[in-house]
Amino acid sequence: MQQGHAGGSLVFWFDHYWWLVWMVLFGALLASAYTHRKDPYCKGGDVLRHDMAARISHWFNAAGILVLIYSGFMLGFLWFPRQVAFTEGAQAMFNLHFVGAILFLFGAIYWVGNTFLAPKRLEEHAPYRGSLKDAIIHYAHLTGLTKKKGAPTGKYEASERLAFVPLTLLALFMGVTGLIKMMAHVWHLPTGLMTFATATHDWSTIVLVVLLLFHVVLAAVVPWAWPLLKSMITGWVPVAFVKAHHPGWYEELLKEGVCQLPEPKARPTQESEGTRNA
Repeated sequence: MQQGHAGGSLVFWFDHYWWLVWMVLFGALLASAYTHRKDPYCKGGDVLRHDMAARISHWFNAAGILVLIYSGFMLGFLWFPRQVAFTEGAQAMFNLHFVGAILFLFGAIYWVGNTFLAPKRLEEHAPYRGSLKDAIIHYAHLTGLTKKKGAPTGKYEASERLAFVPLTLLALFMGVTGLIKMMAHVWHLPTGLMTFATATHDWSTIVLVVLLLFHVVLAAVVPWAWPLLKSMITGWVPVAFVKAHHPGWYEELLKEGVCQLPEPKARPTQESEGTRNA
């Protein structure tokens, strides 16, 4: 606890409520253990792309990362100057950083628990041989640079699967180093460890921000991604969209007997029209 410029005490949640982080870690694992994952299934003309567990982990991670990035930039790091005074303003940003850490850790550990219990989710996200080539061809086709379409797109695009590895590693670096920095509020840690943790935390943030900008543009801004953004909110995506833009996944759905795009009704022939009119 420190004194503010007006004589009031400053309460930093990292100092007083550090134990809440460990409770969140345990709670996230417990919640994932009781989560029932749902495989894709059809309802009407839509197919389930993201079940509730996927949406929970995604939006907790997203909210936590956004709060962490905002509060981190306001507090200043590396060559970015501090944007708040080192009194009440800093207290508010440090406490906001604590909230972001809670949100992020819950989403990340909840995802880890779900992935451990349903390892095929990891296979869906992991890159494959030829991912880079397919990603280049895919976006070159979407932007009109080539007529070649490349390999049929699966449930997740090649670019998404490529981004999975660095995003996961960055989240791991930020989470572990963040926990080390938090533990320094409770115990005395070696200076060398703190220097390493701070540098890794800060540089991971820079790289993560760059990757997130690409992710937001490709997943939410460009028009062809809007149905997928909607599915991250509702869970559902039209089967017709899957057939047109994710033919690899559509073929899997057909093979598994999950659902099928309804065939268009045949137009009556001229002969049948004449017979009916007669």
